[in-house]
Amino acid sequence: MKTCKHFNECGGCRYQDVPYPQQLRQKEERVKKLASFYEITAEIKPMNSYQPFFYRGKMEFSFADRNGLVCGLYSKVEKRKVVDVQQCLIFSPDTEKILAGVKEFVVSKGYSAHNKFSHKGLLRNIVIRKTWFTKQLMVGIVATSEVEFDKEGFVSVLRSLSLENDIKSIYWVGNDSLSDAVVFDKKELIFGQAFITEELGDLKFNIGIDTFFQNNSLGIKDLYSKIKEYACLKGEERVLDLYCGVGSIGLFLADKAKFVWGVEIQKEIIDAAWQNARGNDINNISFFTSDARRFLNTQASFYKDVDMLIMNPPRSGLSKKIVRAVLRWLPKTIVYSSCNPASFFEDLKALSGNYNVDFIEPFDFFPHTPHLECLSFLKKK
Repeated sequence: MKTCKHFNECGGCRYQDVPYPQQLRQKEERVKKLASFYEITAEIKPMNSYQPFFYRGKMEFSFADRNGLVCGLYSKVEKRKVVDVQQCLIFSPDTEKILAGVKEFVVSKGYSAHNKFSHKGLLRNIVIRKTWFTKQLMVGIVATSEVEFDKEGFVSVLRSLSLENDIKSIYWVGNDSLSDAVVFDKKELIFGQAFITEELGDLKFNIGIDTFFQNNSLGIKDLYSKIKEYACLKGEERVLDLYCGVGSIGLFLADKAKFVWGVEIQKEIIDAAWQNARGNDINNISFFTSDARRFLNTQASFYKDVDMLIMNPPRSGLSKKIVRAVLRWLPKTIVYSSCNPASFFEDLKALSGNYNVDFIEPFDFFPHTPHLECLSFLKKK
C-alpha cells in the first residue's frame, strides 16, 4: 500500500494506511450514523470520490529549530514537534524540490526559525498554492521583521527549480503577530502576478496568497456542477449566496439565474469576487461586504423574494443567531454545503422544523483525513 515516508510521524493526514475503498465506506457509515442521530430521514446519495493523492490546492509548512532548521508539519506523535518534510503525497510532487531548495537557501543565509514561545527568530512558514487544471504554483515565505530577508535571492532559488508546475507568483509575507497561525499582516509580491488562475468548466478564478478557495479542484468542479443541475434554474430565479467567498458558486449559477447576490465578511475576498465576475464577463451578479448575521438582520427584507439561499459556512457551521435569522426570513429553497458533517447535521436539524430535507450527498474532498464535504437541498414546508 502506498504511504508517505513521513506517515508514521507526520500529522498531515492520518489514514494513508487504510485502503482507500475502506476509507470511503467508513465515511459513508459516519454520514448515516449522524443522519440517524439527528433524525434526518432524507435520502443519502452515494459518496463522490476523486483522486486520492496529490489533490490538495494549498499547504502551509512550518519552520522550527530542532538540532538545525527544519520545515514541515506538526507531529501526530509528539506534541509541538515539527516533522521535517521532504515529500507530501496529498499535495504535489513538486513539494520535495521546493522545500529542499528553500531549506538549502535559508540555511546558507543563516536564518533562524521563529520561536512561538520566545517570539524570536525570522522564519515562520512556507505557503504553497497549486491549481489542478492550469498547473500553476504560488509560493509565499512568511517571516517576521526581525532580520531583513533576501527576497531577490529567494526568488532566484525558486525560479531555478525544475518543477512539474509553473511558479507564477512569489510573495513575502510579514507576520509579527503573537499567534502561531499564518497571519497576513503585510504581503509583498516579489515575483510574477498577484494571482494564480484556476479553471473550473468555462469559468476562471483568481486565487491570491490569502484567498479562501476549496482545496480539491476536481471535487469542487463536480460539487458546483451538481448544485447547478439540482437547482433546475429557469432564468427567472433570484439567488443569494450568504458565504460567497470569491463568488465561485454564484458565478457557476449566474448563467441560469435572473440575478445573484453574494455576501462575504472580508473586503479583500469580495474584491477578488468582483474580479472573478469581471474576468468571466458575468454581469448579473453583485457582492456585499458584510457579516452574514448582520446582513440577514438588516437587509433580508429587501431580498424577501429570493428564490434560493446558498450557504457554505466555516467549519463551525451556523450560529444559533444565523439559524434564527434564516427562519425569520424563510427563503423558498436552501442549498447547504459544509466540510464538517457534525455541524452540517446539527444545522439541518435546526432548520428541519420549517424545511424538508430533499437529500444528503457526501463528497470526499479530503482523502486520508477524517474530513468530507456534504451537500443538501432544503425546501420550505
